[in-house]
Amino acid sequence: MNLFDLDKINARIDELEAKTIQEGFWNDSKTSGSVLQEMKSLKDKKSKFVKIDNEVKNLIELNDLLLIEEDNELLKELLKNTKLLEGNLEKLEIETLLSR
Repeated sequence: MNLFDLDKINARIDELEAKTIQEGFWNDSKTSGSVLQEMKSLKDKKSKFVKIDNEVKNLIELNDLLLIEEDNELLKELLKNTKLLEGNLEKLEIETLLSR
């Protein structure tokens, strides 16, 4: 599985959610706890990925603005946000690899 394959993550979340409504699911606390934990982990990963994806889009927009007109403040913001994004992406990558 691709580390950031949202389609597969969404499909797995749907599978797990379907399990939670099956009759007798809640009778086995060990299984239900495991399913809920996996679901939470996948939803967290998805949320972080979507946040990073939005940050990338914002950086692209900033870059496009800089191509139109030079602005030192925008350039500083672009560089700062790129560095932050890089750190967030590395963190998500490590979290994802460790959770396998």
